Amino acid sequence: MEKHQEYANRIFVACQKRWPITSLHPFGTLVEQLGETGDIRAETDALLRDNNFGPDEFSDAVLKSVGFEDWSVEHDGDSALVGRRDLRSENTFTIDPNGSLELDDALHIKTLDDGTVEIGMHVADITHFVKTNSLVDREAKKRGTGVYLMNRTVSMLPSRLATDICCLSPGQERYTVSVIFRVDAESGHVFEDDTWIGKTVIKSTGKLTYNEVDTILQGGDKSESPSISVTDLKTLHVSIKPG
Repeated sequence: MEKHQEYANRIFVACQKRWPITSLHPFGTLVEQLGETGDIRAETDALLRDNNFGPDEFSDAVLKSVGFEDWSVEHDGDSALVGRRDLRSENTFTIDPNGSLELDDALHIKTLDDGTVEIGMHVADITHFVKTNSLVDREAKKRGTGVYLMNRTVSMLPSRLATDICCLSPGQERYTVSVIFRVDAESGHVFEDDTWIGKTVIKSTGKLTYNEVDTILQGGDKSESPSISVTDLKTLHVSIKPG
């Protein structure tokens, strides 16, 4: 290679093609140049590539295939709600890290007339929007998961899905898949025969951060969340904690 010294401090992605038994060195090709050693983005990219994560950006083809530009539950109409349990009247809330934009799971809790507690766990219904073997589905399978770093995020799904139509933001009606079960708050016993699993529609009434929840549980904040009372939050903590 000409002027090889100019590339001594560059980080590359290489693809090994073959390694003959008679050769001391493998043969391959350079796939991508990530940048200079010591540059935080290039070094991070190298770690991601080393763990089989590709570029952050999605291709134009994948982005165009998402669709649902003007989507809303209201625009879908009542026919889209057939087979879904309507939980929009429940006080549903999310708990996520501070600053999180991908709110993909939520909870609701309420005390029933017999003194037991109903807990609902709701996860964004991604499969409603991502069809099997579509471009988005294949890209998501390739990525496998999202990666959340201090200075950047490598998402599994395009932002139109992850931070918009599948994001359980407060005040927004969203499709979910839910597990609803009944618990004895004192013993933590789950009444398995009463457990329900199915497709739902919810409307989150608020979001909490992990720090806010910790503060409330430790008695540092007596204020009421718009989505859940301090009493209910403590009941939830007692009901579902291990042991």
